[in-house]
Amino acid sequence: MKPSQFAILVACIIAGITWVYLGQSFVLLSVFGDALTDGGLNPQNLVDSATSPSFQALWLTCLAFTLIWLLSTAKSRPSNSAEVRQMRPTWWIYAVVLVLLGWVYQLVFTVLVWQVRGIAPVEGLPNIKYYPVPPGGWLILLVLVVIDVCLLFWLPTMLASPKSYRFVVPGALKFLGGR
Repeated sequence: MKPSQFAILVACIIAGITWVYLGQSFVLLSVFGDALTDGGLNPQNLVDSATSPSFQALWLTCLAFTLIWLLSTAKSRPSNSAEVRQMRPTWWIYAVVLVLLGWVYQLVFTVLVWQVRGIAPVEGLPNIKYYPVPPGGWLILLVLVVIDVCLLFWLPTMLASPKSYRFVVPGALKFLGGR
């Protein structure tokens, strides 16, 4: 990996940390707070106890998948473009798995954790052992997962993939141009 690509990767990691740990919580609370809770519960409680931990788990998973992608492509010595193109399904599998895992993380931290613990996350609703997120709130969270995968996996792999492998990433030709 070239020093410039390494610097870009570090910048993407720092931007990802900033987004997941600071920016995303702010956006969820200030822009989507009422839609996440339907006005029935404290959105700060939902963000602190459910959505932030799930997005942090997604960030760690995206970081791991990005490093696996970069290490596997850095060690590879393709002899022609056909060998490079053979990595395209692998990249897509990583991206789809990350989106699905992000959705599962949302389900786990919003519903399943509270079911297993057997406690109600919302005071005043002792019989509900999950966060009652309305359908519009779920849609917002699921779309944010896709956006996070784009920011935390697609962007770093597009900018920091070595050699010709950066063109395996969708959109790389448009953003980075040809050789």
